[in-house]
Amino acid sequence: MKRREDNEHQGSNAPPTSDEEVRVGDLGSGSDFTPFLQHAGVPSTDIGSEGPYGVYHSTFDDFAWYTQNADPHFAYLQEMARILGLEALRMADADVLPYDYTAYAREITAYIEAAQHKAADAKLAGLDFAPAEAAAQRLTVAAQRAHDQEAAASGDLVKLNNALRGAEIALLTDAGLPNRPWYKHTIYAPGEYTGYSAVVIPA
Repeated sequence: MKRREDNEHQGSNAPPTSDEEVRVGDLGSGSDFTPFLQHAGVPSTDIGSEGPYGVYHSTFDDFAWYTQNADPHFAYLQEMARILGLEALRMADADVLPYDYTAYAREITAYIEAAQHKAADAKLAGLDFAPAEAAAQRLTVAAQRAHDQEAAASGDLVKLNNALRGAEIALLTDAGLPNRPWYKHTIYAPGEYTGYSAVVIPA
């Protein structure tokens, strides 16, 4: 997933990661995945490429500019088609959904730790992180159990896939986020004042 750093696509408030060539960021908003992830709890990705691009959201952002300046031989477009095609094939052909909840649990634990540091820096007293930490620990244990089942999948794979698929739904809140009830995901949402960029544990 790409993370844009311009005014409209500020970086997530998640802890910083190493600057690798392929970056995995946090999903905020501004694309078709928004209702699926933020409202319905469907695991989602947003894959893209980026570079110097001075015509974004302007009248010059058209097919003529693209073929004359950006990618005349459609090399980058072909590469993106390969990547997206491989993702679709991997998801469609997998006997067990290739979801990595152990990595997800590590990320959530890191988000909570980052929130604790921010609270301490802001001298916010009386915030009780114990329930969130306990929930993250339960998720870590359950994620490892699921990972072990994925690695040696046997028996009722439909039941296993349904459990893997339902995990994202379990991260929704029926009431929605404060002041924004349409957004129901408790881990990722666009910030109220950050444009498209993600805010983690937004409530």
